[in-house]
Amino acid sequence: MESVELGHFLRSRRARIRPADVGLPTSGGRRTEGLRREEVAVLANIGVSWLTRLEQGRANSVSPEVLSGLADALRLTRAERSHLFGLADVAAPSPAVAGQTADAAQRTFVDGLEPNPAYVLDHAWNLVCWNRAEAALFPVLDRVADANLLRLTLETPELRSFMTDWNEEVERLTRQFRLHIGRHPSDEASTLVEALRSAHPEFAQAWGRHDVAVFSPQTRRFAHETEGELVFDHHRLLLPDHPGWSAVIYTPTADTETVERFTRLSSARPS
Repeated sequence: MESVELGHFLRSRRARIRPADVGLPTSGGRRTEGLRREEVAVLANIGVSWLTRLEQGRANSVSPEVLSGLADALRLTRAERSHLFGLADVAAPSPAVAGQTADAAQRTFVDGLEPNPAYVLDHAWNLVCWNRAEAALFPVLDRVADANLLRLTLETPELRSFMTDWNEEVERLTRQFRLHIGRHPSDEASTLVEALRSAHPEFAQAWGRHDVAVFSPQTRRFAHETEGELVFDHHRLLLPDHPGWSAVIYTPTADTETVERFTRLSSARPS
C-alpha cells in the first residue's frame, strides 16, 4: 500500500471540490481550500479520525467499501478511482456495463480487423457487433437477432461438427464464464446461467464442477464442409472503457492453408 502517496492524492482531490459542488453552503469563514475533512467524512460515511489517518499516510490498509465511499464523495473520475484503489493495493469493484450497444468506434475497430474474423462481447457475452469475416466463418450470425456466445455454442447444431473440439470448448467457455461473472456480476448473466443449466446437460455438468479458468490464446480448428480444415489463433482483448466487455479476434495460423481457404470462403459470401 502506497500510504504516503495515497494521502497526498486524497488531500489533492479534497482541495479541488467546492462546497457548492456537493450542496454545502459556501459561507462561514472557510480557511481551507475545498472541502473540510469533516465534510468528506460525512459524505463518505466514514470517521473523521480514519480519514485523517489516511490523509496523513498513517494507515496500513483500507477496505474496498471505504475507498468506494471516498471515491463517490470526492467525485473521482473512472481513472482517478482506479488510481485510488491501485495506491491502496486493493482490487477495485468492476461493475458490468449493462444496457448498452456497440458504438461507432467499436464497429470501426472490428471492421478494421478485416480480413480477420472479429467480434465484441458485452458483460453477459452477448455479441454486440461483428465484422463481415466473422459472419463468413459463422454464418449462423446471419440468422439470429440476439446472439450470445454461450447460446450459439450450445444451441447451434452445425457448430457441434464445425468445431472439432466442441466438447472441450463448452468446458472452456463454462470455466471462463464462471470466472468472468464473478468479476462482473449482473442479473442478466445469472438468468442466462440458470436457463442454460436447465436446457443443456453439458453446461449443467460443467457448471456444477465450479471450475474457473482465465482465457489464454489458443489454436482453434474448424471443419468446413467445402474448404476443409481452417486453423486460427484465437485472441481476446479487454475493452477498458467498457468494464466486462472484450474483443475476440481470429488470425490464420502460420504454415497452414487457412489464408487461401478462408479467402475463398469470404469471397463467396454475398456483399
